[in-house]
Amino acid sequence: MSPDHTPLIERRLWVVVGKGGVGKTTVSVLFGLWAAQQGKRVLICEVDGAGRAAWLLGVESAPLGTARVVRANLAIMSVEGSAALAEYLRLILPVRRVLDVVFSSRIYQYFVAAAPGLKELMTIGKIWYEAEKIDPETGERAWDLVIMDAPATGHSLQYLGMPKAAREVFQTGLVGRESQRLIDLLCDPARTAVHIVTTAEEMPVNESIEMYERLRNDLQLPLGYLVVNRLHTRRFDSQKLRLLREGAERLPQKERWIAEAILDRAMEEEGWSAIHEEYLERLRANLDLPRVELPFVFAEEFSAQHLGHLVTTLSRQLMALEQAGKPHGFRSARDS
Repeated sequence: MSPDHTPLIERRLWVVVGKGGVGKTTVSVLFGLWAAQQGKRVLICEVDGAGRAAWLLGVESAPLGTARVVRANLAIMSVEGSAALAEYLRLILPVRRVLDVVFSSRIYQYFVAAAPGLKELMTIGKIWYEAEKIDPETGERAWDLVIMDAPATGHSLQYLGMPKAAREVFQTGLVGRESQRLIDLLCDPARTAVHIVTTAEEMPVNESIEMYERLRNDLQLPLGYLVVNRLHTRRFDSQKLRLLREGAERLPQKERWIAEAILDRAMEEEGWSAIHEEYLERLRANLDLPRVELPFVFAEEFSAQHLGHLVTTLSRQLMALEQAGKPHGFRSARDS
């Protein structure tokens, strides 16, 4: 099987990107739960996050850089650049006394805070390490799939573009070699897929279209699914709504208030559904990707039950795409 036709579920790294607030972490968790159900050993890496993945799964956050098993075949980890750099230094400087001197140095602290792109590069390096990690007991890969829950749009592009930028600056030596290894993973359609998450609203759709072009043409990364989250799809017959409104006017006052409140919510839902359909059309026209649609959850507080419902919805659509042969071969501009 050629790299372009490697099924997405067989790739080792999924990167989930999108505008802030569209539900990237929720989608990352849904992807992880689904893949774990398929028998894959999955690690979700939440980058610079606030532990929302742990909250969604009902567990406490683990220390930075530490994988915590939360379900059968599923673990989560919070990843941050400074912590990743410290972990790397522990690997190459195993003497504790020397490390204590380095970490307490003002020069080191200033360097970590001021060095352009260092945190992004080390974060991607940590993700690469987990994707390639070998279990010393079994001799097999520790994870079948690593899911990177990336930061918001602009910042995630910085993360994904940093290895290429570092390679261009440090063409030889340790940094140059390590950057090339990261590029090889990110750009390999047999190992990586970048999924775009959006909502069907103006700003998220605009950013998704821009991100699609940047990922495809500038960074030349292999693309996966477009996930449209929190989607309203209920449509009502306007003539029937009008007749119901007229009928409500003839009811006693208490019943009329209830009926009118219900009709108001129906009209609101009709309005949101019409808006979302308009932006779905824009997405269809501008993003040549297989699309997964997740419904808006009508609940005061999101719960494990809602998460389970969304996993079922996601699974049904992914299996349909698999059977239709559509989750393979999404190419970057260089492959076109």
